[in-house]
Formats: sequence, C-alpha cells, structure tokens
Amino acid sequence: MLSALTIKNIVLIESLNLTLKSGLTALTGETGAGKSILLDALGLILGKRADTGLIRQGQDKGQVIAEFDLPRNHAAFQVLKNFDIEADDQDLVIRRTLDTNGKSKAYVNDTPVSLSLLKDLSASLIEIHGQFDTSGLMDPKTHIDLIDQYGGFSDDINAVKNAYKDLNTAKKDLSEAVQKSEKARTQEDYLRYAVKELEDLSPQIGEEDELSQKRQSLIHREKIADAYNTVTNILDQDNGISDQMQSLQAALDKISNLGSNAIENAVAALSRAQIEIEEAKGQLADLILDEDDTTDPNEIEERLFALKDCARKHNCTIDDLPEKCEQLKSELGLVDDLETNLNALELKVQEAKETFLKRAKQLSEKRRSAADKIEREVMAELPDLKLEKAKFCVKLSHIESEQEWSPKGIDRIEFEIATNPGSAPGPIQKIASGGELSRFMLALKVVLAKISTVQTLIFDEVDSGIGGATADAVGHRLQKLGMDHQILVVTHSPQVAAKGAQQMQVLKTSSDTTTMTDVISLDDQARLEEIARMLSGASVTEEARAAAAKLIQSIAA
Repeated sequence: MLSALTIKNIVLIESLNLTLKSGLTALTGETGAGKSILLDALGLILGKRADTGLIRQGQDKGQVIAEFDLPRNHAAFQVLKNFDIEADDQDLVIRRTLDTNGKSKAYVNDTPVSLSLLKDLSASLIEIHGQFDTSGLMDPKTHIDLIDQYGGFSDDINAVKNAYKDLNTAKKDLSEAVQKSEKARTQEDYLRYAVKELEDLSPQIGEEDELSQKRQSLIHREKIADAYNTVTNILDQDNGISDQMQSLQAALDKISNLGSNAIENAVAALSRAQIEIEEAKGQLADLILDEDDTTDPNEIEERLFALKDCARKHNCTIDDLPEKCEQLKSELGLVDDLETNLNALELKVQEAKETFLKRAKQLSEKRRSAADKIEREVMAELPDLKLEKAKFCVKLSHIESEQEWSPKGIDRIEFEIATNPGSAPGPIQKIASGGELSRFMLALKVVLAKISTVQTLIFDEVDSGIGGATADAVGHRLQKLGMDHQILVVTHSPQVAAKGAQQMQVLKTSSDTTTMTDVISLDDQARLEEIARMLSGASVTEEARAAAAKLIQSIAA
C-alpha cells in the first residue's frame, strides 16, 4: 500500500508530508482548495508526462516521493528484478523530480529509471479512477481489455496476437509474390527474347580484350611482319648481334678467373642483355599470326559491335554479360514456376488463417465464460449501490469481416445496461446518467479489484451527481472495498466521507504575497466540523454538527 507521500513545490503545495493508512481514506475540502493537485502529484509517480507548469511559482524544482509497504511476493518486485534493481525488505520508494528547464528524472530506491519502466512499475501499485472513468467504462473499445483483465487470459491473448502476426506476414508474402508475378508476366516476352539473344551471342569473359588485340594484329599484319623479319635478320644473320654477343661473352669468359668485380659485373650485364634480346624477339613473334589464319577483320568488328550493343542494352560491361544472362534466366524461371509458388503461398495463408481462427475461437469461448461471470458479479453489487432494478450485461459478438480482425481476435465486446424493468439493454455510455454511470463503474471496479494485484485504488469524485441514500450506499461499498484494499476517495459527499477510517482535509490559505495548499489529517473533533461543513455549507450550524455526529456514529456502530 501507499504508506507515505511527500510533495515539494508542486503548484500551490510548498511542502507536504502525508502518512497514509490502510482502509478507506476520504479527502475532502472546499471546491478549488487543491484536491486535484494531489492527483497531479500522484500522476508523476505513475509516469505521466511532466509539465513545468506543475512547479510552484518562484521555485526552480519540484519533487514527489511515494513510499510503499508491500508484501514480499508483490508483482512490483518482479518488475524491478527484470531490470536488475535491488529492493530490500518490503519497502519501495519512488521519487520524481522536474525542473524549470523541462528536465524530469525518476528514481526507484535511488536508482535512476526510465519513464517506461516507471509506468510498468506503478501500474502494479496504484490505479486512479476519475469521475465517470471515461478512459474505461465510457469507451467501448476498452471493454474487451477489461474482460481479458478479469479473465487473466494473457497466454491466450499472446497466442492470438502471434497467430494474427503470422497471418499478416503470410498475406504480405502472398501479396508481394502476386505483384512480382504480375510484373514478371508483363516482362515474360522480353525475358525470353533477351535470354535467347544472350545465349545465341554466348559472350565470354575477357573476350573483348582478345578480340581487340587480334583486330590490331590483323590491321597491322604486314608492318609487323616486316619489322619482325628486319629484327630477326639483324639478330640472327652471320656475324649478327647474336653472334657478336656470343663473341663478347667468350672473350670475357677467358678473363673471368682474374677475380675482378668489374669483369664479373660486365659478364652479368652481357647475360642480362642477351636474355632481354631473346625476350624482345619472342614478344615480336607473338604478333605474327598463323599463316593459315584467314580471319576477316570485318568479322571481328561485327563481333565487337554485337557485344558492345548487347552490353549497352543491359547497362553493363561486356564481361558482365554472362552473369546477366544467368540473372535473366533466373527471372524467367520465376515466371515458369509462378503458379507453383503462388499455390504454396496461398496454402500458407490458409493454414495461418485456420490457426488464427482456432486460437481466436478458443479465446472467445473463455471470454464468453468470463463475461457471464462478470455479469453475475456486477449484478450482485448493484443492489448495494441502489441500482437493484438495473441490469448489466456484456454483449459479445463475432466479427465476420476478415478486414476487421485484429491482434485481439474476432470478438466485439460492449457493456450494456437497462436501468428500468422491461427496458431493452443498450450501450452503457448512452443510457446511464452521471450518477448511475459512476455507480456502475464502482461496481465494475469492485469486481475487477478481486483479481488485481494493485492494492491502492484512488477514486476522484466517484460520488458526483448523487446524494442522500445513494451517496450513503456508495460510501458503504467503498468502505467494504477498503477491507481488502487501500482506498483513497476525493469526495464532496458527507455520507461518503463519514465512511472513511481516516479523513484528510485539503485547505487553501492566501496572504498578500502567496497562496498555499495544505493537507491535514483530521482528529475526531476536526472531522466532525468538516463533515458538518459539508452538510450545511460555509456556516456550520448545531443541526449540521448533530447530523454529522449521527453519520459518524452510524459508521462506528
């Protein structure tokens, strides 16, 4: 439970330290005294967005500290364990600070935490229910979540969610395959033509360089042959360079034994020269074509032109054409295998759909059972809330349109009520009056509280729009709920306030320079005066005091 709340420099609160008890605590005070400030402060603990406007005027920093006393097996400790945050004994302290620069920080047991973690953690600690609870009971979209929360269907919900994800993935794969196939069919003629052209052309890697060299050789065949013959004659004729090099080598060999480095270097140089001469002779010989080669230079030109033209069509190099051919063959293969692939994907979609429907229908059956049970339990609460003639029911219908299926399944759930005997049930948000709606909400929260791990429930003016015996009934139900939970109720109803095990008064004081809100815990006499004020208004009469005493005594009795 929430054992203590410290607030510093938040709106009109300068410094406030509250010690809270178990059971029902009533928060009362005149309109405008600042009761909503407490809820704003607790909102910071719940991880809500920090607004610099919450900081007290003239201060540069605001702070809220909430201390909780929890059983050792509370769900909050598992949340902390998942994030490697130590929690000793049974105490848990959440601190939230914000400054005028817009920076907000959150700490759990003095360990900095993110707002998302804070939200996860505080969701297991406190629930705040505002007037009419418009985020829940008034919004049919949340009714399915309330049924799931009541039933504890987390495993089934995850199974449906995963099956829905698999179905969407299968549909997406099929859709993409259909688009590709349609595109491929429109290109089929082109693909077949392009593949045939490449296969007929049969390009080879390195072919362009080979053809270019051969073309050069053919064009300059005679010049190359004349140059080769001239060089050969100079080298190989009698007393030519080759003979002279041999003579030079022999002359040096005769004196090589004299041990001179100069002679050895000269012999080595001549050896290298002779090798280079033979290399040059070989290179020229490579340019000489076979005499039997009758290749027409025009054929080489045509081949080169055909290769370059094809490469330009496919926006690649000639060396890339073989790979391009294989790529186009692969695309053509997809067209040929298209029917098989689409059939396989359609089967996968059908299997995913069957799995989703199986999981969704299993969840739907459990929801129907939970809906029947929650109907009975809410109905059992209504007489105590002066709604004995009303009827509450849960309308569950299946969504037939596949396009409307969702990760939550195939169910549409809406809470309906009938407030008069013989009237047909209708949507709760359309039929219930303000006072009735708040009581239906309270009945539903009482039922849900039985299965919730949240120990602290805060009701903000849940008694709005009611009075007299009805307000007394609401107070009695809150008091009863306080036997198992810590209940804080912000109320203007003396009947509700009188039911509290503890009552706190919110006061606003003003001076020439400042306005402040304070909260004080009321002793028996102060409580009598406050409830009398709530009964009579600004001027407290003896009759009001007597009525207040009677209210308090009736609770004690």
